[in-house]
Amino acid sequence: MLNHAALSHARPCSASSVSALSAGHHWPWRQPACPAVGLMAGNQIDLEDLLGTKRNVVPKQEPQRIRWDKALGKRIRHRRTQLGLSMDRVAEAVGCSYQQVQKYELGRNAIKAALVPVLAETLAVPVTWFFESSDA
Repeated sequence: MLNHAALSHARPCSASSVSALSAGHHWPWRQPACPAVGLMAGNQIDLEDLLGTKRNVVPKQEPQRIRWDKALGKRIRHRRTQLGLSMDRVAEAVGCSYQQVQKYELGRNAIKAALVPVLAETLAVPVTWFFESSDA
């Protein structure tokens, strides 16, 4: 984004044309003499838009690993609530904080391999439950 001072124009704006436009005077043509007049109200002009060189950005899909962590986290939360366990109780059994359990359930952190057997025992599921197909 550039401001008015950074733009160079083929036809410079005069102070009188800017003040006349801001005062609400009507002009015989539709376009203002200066394309940066809109900047008076705090608007900014995107130079790439102005030049027509702006690229369409396609949002990236999350990596498979992250989708898997999120899907597993949902399953863990579902199982924990099924058993009526609090995050504090699971955290105590696993040996971490409830914030870490929350990160596992939200898929923000991956579960370490050494933690899988302890977590399986806490949730009363077989270790293979963590590796079953998921909606990732």
